[in-house]
Amino acid sequence: MSKKEKVNIFWFRRDIRLEDNTGLFHALEAGLKVVPVFIFDKEILDKLEDKSDRRVDYFYQALEEIHTELKKHKSGLTVFHDKPVEAFKKLIKDFEIDTVFCNRDYEPQAIKRDEEIQDLLKKNDVNFQYFKDQVIFEKDDVVKNDGKPYTVYTPYSRKWKENFKSVTFKKMEVDFSKFHQYSPSKFLTLKDLGFEKTDFEFKKPSLKKTIIDDYDQYRDFPAMDHTTRLGIALRFGTISVRKCVEFAQKHNEVWLNELIWREFFMQILYH
Repeated sequence: MSKKEKVNIFWFRRDIRLEDNTGLFHALEAGLKVVPVFIFDKEILDKLEDKSDRRVDYFYQALEEIHTELKKHKSGLTVFHDKPVEAFKKLIKDFEIDTVFCNRDYEPQAIKRDEEIQDLLKKNDVNFQYFKDQVIFEKDDVVKNDGKPYTVYTPYSRKWKENFKSVTFKKMEVDFSKFHQYSPSKFLTLKDLGFEKTDFEFKKPSLKKTIIDDYDQYRDFPAMDHTTRLGIALRFGTISVRKCVEFAQKHNEVWLNELIWREFFMQILYH
């Protein structure tokens, strides 16, 4: 790893995918080589009593898949097991960083974390840019005519659908030549994180027409394998919400309404 090479950083959080990733796309288009990073927050992991936590294994396997893909292009994913602020201190020591790119996170703990990181970066003359990626419409995009947030779903949903008519999605392809070509010294193992392998096998999430078309009929019967099973994928960003909404529009409005519910609750969480 070259010392003090000028780069941009892309910080993966709840967006564990290379495809259709807003912040990553902008990082790759910004002109400098990009170092992709993920931080397993030590304070969060240390609080998890179950060392066979399938959520951790899910995250790990999804990250491992990204690392494997990057290695094909002579790059790799740098993974930390630390407090985020400490991880960034190490990155600042190793690189001359122009900008840290990421996608917005809306949970209170995440907002506090990001403020701490921004303070550190500002003190070191590093820019910080984040983008909307988890949702179609965020905190103040869908509000009442008086500017106040909705507290009831039905009028929120109507306004959401009205606003969506003017939305267009930009095609965001991955240019692997723009990643910094280096091999991280070590890709952490689950054991390094203090966790064990589970029976979970990560498979890249996909949108199945046969399931989505019949979603309204079978969604309440999980034993029939006719639910989307995309909850965790949307939660951790291993699938793009834009792809889901586009697919739902074409195939099943009931599922589209479920996706709008998700954004409604995230808006309430913020406000």
